[in-house]
Amino acid sequence: MDPNQTFETVRNVIAETFNFPVKDIERDTIAEDVSGWDSLSHTILMIRLQNALGVMISEEIASEASNVGELADRLSALG
Repeated sequence: MDPNQTFETVRNVIAETFNFPVKDIERDTIAEDVSGWDSLSHTILMIRLQNALGVMISEEIASEASNVGELADRLSALG
């Protein structure tokens, strides 16, 4: 998958999931920066990302990324 396109998809899904301004989501954004992003909503986010990207996201990928950019890079490498 194209890394830039993957990042944009991740940004958009995060924004939609948490009703958060997409313009405020950068590569270095962390879960604590986004209101409502907790462990339960993280699971919902991963399901939505799987659907949007057409990939299976393992628990390791979902939990080990330190920020949005790293998550997008890891997801991009799956495709």
